[in-house]
Amino acid sequence: MKRIFLLLFFLQPALASAAPRVVTSIAPLQEITGALMAGIAEPQVVIENQASAHHFAFKISHMRRLQQADLVIWIDRHFESGFIRIAQTLPAATRKLELMPALGIESEDGHFWYSPSLLQQSISILAATLSELDPDNQARYLENARRLSAAVKAWRERMRERWQGNAPRLLTDHAFLGHFASDLGGFEIESIQDFHGAPGGLKDLERIENWLRARPADCLLTLDPAPPPLAASLAARYRLPVIVIIAIEPANPGIDAILQRLEQLNTALERCHLDG
Repeated sequence: MKRIFLLLFFLQPALASAAPRVVTSIAPLQEITGALMAGIAEPQVVIENQASAHHFAFKISHMRRLQQADLVIWIDRHFESGFIRIAQTLPAATRKLELMPALGIESEDGHFWYSPSLLQQSISILAATLSELDPDNQARYLENARRLSAAVKAWRERMRERWQGNAPRLLTDHAFLGHFASDLGGFEIESIQDFHGAPGGLKDLERIENWLRARPADCLLTLDPAPPPLAASLAARYRLPVIVIIAIEPANPGIDAILQRLEQLNTALERCHLDG
């Protein structure tokens, strides 16, 4: 009995300081959260990087991962396929964070991480949530957040200086750079679809073609390994270079993954500017 008591006594600090089990819906959220949890634990992800969040089918293993989490983070119930009722299916004890409502945004464009300002806000929200869930590691969460936020701010300043008055004219297959354009300013962007998987109408197609005839775009940007047929057809018709952002090799693999993702976008813009 004495041995059992001593074992439990020595185990208590380890149990008390156990890091929270965090599960995110998609890779960008895992990357942001992972940067904040650096040195503490690694968050898991449900929808892997190359899978479409908009056409995702849950497996039993995914649900098990979510059910065992202390904190589940997702964009919003309409962005990730299958997450529309996720809050009701998780245990009551699981902390739930739907980021778009937390950011005060109502938009079909859920790609908030391409906006440095929204990314900084999300870093603050996530750091506060993690600190409440795991107060023993609060100082580390806040320091990681300060470091990451400073890096994002510096990236924004470099982008504004680089593209001020010189931004390429962009066609995108769906609206994933709306928050980016609102934040940085100076970018003229037209999207073939309002959101991923939306059916295109003839009126919209006419509007897009008129936009392309008025002044050619510099390129077609896409997040898909291959652009959808309509986007590919327009790119071929108007001789637009097709640039797949996620296929670009990160220029600096030593930095946080979410910063690498921002650098991929910057490299895509540079290629668009040169090739267009």
